Amino acid sequence: MTKIILVDDDPAILDALGSRLELAGYAVETHEDAERFLDSADLSAADCIMLDIRMPKHDGMEVLERLQKRDPALPVVMMTGHGDVDLAVAAIQKGAMDFLEKPFPDARLMDVVEKAAVRRETGRDESRYRADLATKAEQLTPREVEVFRELVTGQPNKVIAYNLGCSPRTVEIHRARVMTKMGAQNLAEIVRMAIQLGIQPEI
Repeated sequence: MTKIILVDDDPAILDALGSRLELAGYAVETHEDAERFLDSADLSAADCIMLDIRMPKHDGMEVLERLQKRDPALPVVMMTGHGDVDLAVAAIQKGAMDFLEKPFPDARLMDVVEKAAVRRETGRDESRYRADLATKAEQLTPREVEVFRELVTGQPNKVIAYNLGCSPRTVEIHRARVMTKMGAQNLAEIVRMAIQLGIQPEI
């Protein structure tokens, strides 16, 4: 179930907003105190944070910055009052996904929350994909890693062999092993994998 965390110093807003989201089928966690939220909340389980931009003890922008440091991929939606649109725009520039100007209709609320949930799941899929690639890359031998780096350049086996000081046949063998171990079907796919892993040819 998609989990939304609400952070607002006004309990009435938390109750009303929480009820609207729960009726729509979302799991909701509420916090009146931003510091306690930052200390206790399990961000890894959250799909979206809805954060009031103005709170007495903690400025919403400050909380946003701290969230960005802990989990930059976590979608944060800023809730603003009338006249705070400039602040909301600044928040987006600092990494917030969107903002809602109070009072906001259900249609707008649900649209933003759904987009946040999709973004969060996409981010989790990408993280799992990168972790899987890293695990596969760990199975490569040092020579295979060298060949992997050279494959990114798109150079033919003869050039790679010259660069590595070995025969084209040796490169061909290691190239096939790299493709098999990484689960790549073609050169374009192995290049995309290298980009994901931050693997670049040595200069």
